[in-house]
Amino acid sequence: MRTVFLVLHSLGRAGRSAAVIEQCRMFLALGLKPVIVTFTYEPRFTSGLAARKGDFALPAGVEVRNIFHDLQQAATQDQDADWSREQDLDREGLLVSTIRIEGGERSEYFDRAGRLVKRREVKDGRTASLALFEHARPVVRREYEDSGACGRERTLDPATGATIEERYFTPDGICYVTRYLEPASGRQLGAYVHHATSGQSVRYSHNTPWHAAWLDQVLAAESPRPLVIAQHPTAMTKLLDTDPAHSSRLFLSHVNIYQEPYGPGAPLRTDYAQPFRRVEEMPVVLSLTEAQARDMRTTFGPDRCDPLVIPNVVRDRRTDTSIATVSGRVGIVCRLSATQKRVDHLLCAWPRVVAAVPRAHLEIGGHGGARQDLEELSATLGIRDSVTFLGWLDDSVDLMASCVLTVSTGRSEGFGLSIGESLAAGTPVVSYDIDYGPSDLIRDGVDGALVPDGDHEALARGIIRLLRRERRAARAGRSAAERMAREFSPEVLAARWSTAFALADTRS
Repeated sequence: MRTVFLVLHSLGRAGRSAAVIEQCRMFLALGLKPVIVTFTYEPRFTSGLAARKGDFALPAGVEVRNIFHDLQQAATQDQDADWSREQDLDREGLLVSTIRIEGGERSEYFDRAGRLVKRREVKDGRTASLALFEHARPVVRREYEDSGACGRERTLDPATGATIEERYFTPDGICYVTRYLEPASGRQLGAYVHHATSGQSVRYSHNTPWHAAWLDQVLAAESPRPLVIAQHPTAMTKLLDTDPAHSSRLFLSHVNIYQEPYGPGAPLRTDYAQPFRRVEEMPVVLSLTEAQARDMRTTFGPDRCDPLVIPNVVRDRRTDTSIATVSGRVGIVCRLSATQKRVDHLLCAWPRVVAAVPRAHLEIGGHGGARQDLEELSATLGIRDSVTFLGWLDDSVDLMASCVLTVSTGRSEGFGLSIGESLAAGTPVVSYDIDYGPSDLIRDGVDGALVPDGDHEALARGIIRLLRRERRAARAGRSAAERMAREFSPEVLAARWSTAFALADTRS
């Protein structure tokens, strides 16, 4: 069975990760072995994967490879050890103060002179974190893994509290990676990978060459030669630095790669500027929409970059197909970020909506740093009684399915997966007409409404129009669901992926 690696920075719980999981399902159906590759340190790696559920549960047959987990497993001799436990629990000669906290307790340990020596938090019956102190300042912080053992120890700058060194451990106390950081900026000053059996340590100037070297070893070990899809800007750079002979390579951006005003002529986003300086080294570039592919040809020249267009899979992900529509209910599901998702625009339009349709109620699913500000804005606007903040939803599409319509107010997108999910569940969408995605998914006046970007009044009018004609909205939703199944199903898009893989084999 041939392996296809899907290379990310981390596997989260947002649109890109949902799209990658859908790709995995499709690749399994094509007879491939999907392996997701990540590079972030995850102390709860094993339990975190097992706990994924709803839209973000991993399909059976999908493997996840993480650089820290792989290196740790290779260096571990005693999986049941707990190298720091004795020191963590030691209280000889110390005075202890313990208080209850959510999910556990916090203990502070003082010497006989009353100086704080360490602080330990216990959750679910085991150590969750520990800090060691000198002169009343934390100088070391420990993080604990599924095994209960310390997996990472960070040395802190006593003056600022910034991390200056990170050391990563096996359960039996073998340090397999050391990283040094500049306190003021957090800039990496070097990473050392330790091989205890050979007695060698290899230095890398920063994460990219280290991660690329590990990824290259993973790819070289595969037979037959694997397929690899880099789906994050840092993943693109790392894949470009591997040996081209070790894989057939594809590069996919899930976002709009331009800064404001988000199209040709604007600078590339900072994170995408570096990999796309080397676009001519990318055998196959993929775009989620024809509009972005066209703009990339304009920016880089079609001889250097001629993307294939493969949209995200859009399918009906309701957990129950009998979910009833609630009259007057409008929904939005997104990360609560004022700068990117602009939920504040919807709140500013909402007084006009409830004035025209008093039964209207707005349900907001998702979490993020802007939630408190958005709740305060809803109070300021006098709409608190007609707005509910639901927080994180494991099955967000069920909310969409219960709405008369949903709304999208993003500043820029690569595709707009939540729009497609709403349409696939039979719920029309009112969206700002931005690059990229809304106009690819919504037929204005048929599947919902496209309104001018940033126009609060037009947004309100589009919502009011559908709320006043709920039967028409329901018909629009049914039509949209049929179109999503017809044009964005795994069966339809699998043929495009097969073409892209064949091209990658030819060009790589």
